[in-house]
Amino acid sequence: MRTKFIVGVFLLAIIGSTAGCWIRGKGKTFDNWESRNTKFGVRITAYEEGGWVGGARYLFEAAPAGSNDWREIMLFRHDDPVPISHNQVHFVNDQVGYCFMGWMYAVTTDSGAHWAVWNAERDLPNWKCCNYVLIREVDIAPDGAGVMKLNAVPQRQGEVPELHTQDYGRHWTSE
Repeated sequence: MRTKFIVGVFLLAIIGSTAGCWIRGKGKTFDNWESRNTKFGVRITAYEEGGWVGGARYLFEAAPAGSNDWREIMLFRHDDPVPISHNQVHFVNDQVGYCFMGWMYAVTTDSGAHWAVWNAERDLPNWKCCNYVLIREVDIAPDGAGVMKLNAVPQRQGEVPELHTQDYGRHWTSE
């Protein structure tokens, strides 16, 4: 009995430490991409989950221009290890930039120092996970007005064709 208990604790410790790596996105890197303007850059690194789980984690980070001080913006988990799409990062000007993947969107208005993250799981009323291509396209103007076009699945609860913002995408509405 004692041996089974010790083996069980050992297995839980291994699984827990491995899962912790998957949760934070630290596995084998299979893709990365970076884009910069004159004030800051955004980098996306894709990590395999490994083991019996076939998905991937995508770590979005930002750093000031000329710096290697990368700081996490958001982490997105995908059921499949898909290549990084280069149309997911946009710079409106030297202060405003945004990025998105799946059902998550992040924006900065201070050259990457601070980011606001919009997450459909939390911020889109009645939305039910998981539409991995929910956000199709985002267009933000220098005055903060913008449109997020969605790949809405017909008759799927909470999904709408597009959302609108007046504050660079910190908040989105369907009106």
